[in-house]
Amino acid sequence: MRWILAIPLILFGAFLFSLTIDSIGEIGNIILNIVGFGFLLVGAIVGRRKKEQQS
Repeated sequence: MRWILAIPLILFGAFLFSLTIDSIGEIGNIILNIVGFGFLLVGAIVGRRKKEQQS
């Protein structure tokens, strides 16, 4: 179930991280890269989370 959430987060993060838009300026591109990296990080954390043991 967690892969259903992790894969779109990673893909969207990679898209935002690699996107460059001239009209938003240098600061806007830096913010876009930070947001994209955040999506990548959250997707990786969700994908790597281990299942809890049930006793």
